Amino acid sequence: MKKKLPAVSIGLFLSAALFITAQPGFRVPASERGQHGGGFFADRDFLPPRLLLQAKDKIGLNADQEKKISAMLEAHEQWAIKFGAEMKLKALKLRTAMSAEKTDFAKVEALIREQAGMHADMQIARLRLQKDVQALLTPEQTAKIAGLKKDFRAGARDGRRQRFERRRGCRE
Repeated sequence: MKKKLPAVSIGLFLSAALFITAQPGFRVPASERGQHGGGFFADRDFLPPRLLLQAKDKIGLNADQEKKISAMLEAHEQWAIKFGAEMKLKALKLRTAMSAEKTDFAKVEALIREQAGMHADMQIARLRLQKDVQALLTPEQTAKIAGLKKDFRAGARDGRRQRFERRRGCRE
């Protein structure tokens, strides 16, 4: 039994580290950001609500849509702040349970599962917000968003090409 304890402890530590870093606000290194298909909903003709509000004139949002989107965004952000604080408290409880002299495996496992569920709840809330905002848009506005995303991708591609050519020019 004593031989299994280090292996179980290491496994629990690695699991805890995985779930702790999956909290809202945790950022992956810049080198890893573009490796997952561009992020949540990147393949859809949709922009996050905050970007929609910034591009309201280009998209053609009316005052009522702008007001509803702002209210939805504020409500979501208030919820996310409170929920994120709860997630941090759970992470603290997990770290405390893991650092105890005698680790209660059942308690640690329950905390890890609870954190995983909370992370899923956060993603589902983001999805609901995006779907609710998307339901407010007209087909014409959705088409304009698709055009904006296409233009943005083309500009980003051109910028990458220019940086590459500058770097290549410096070596020659």
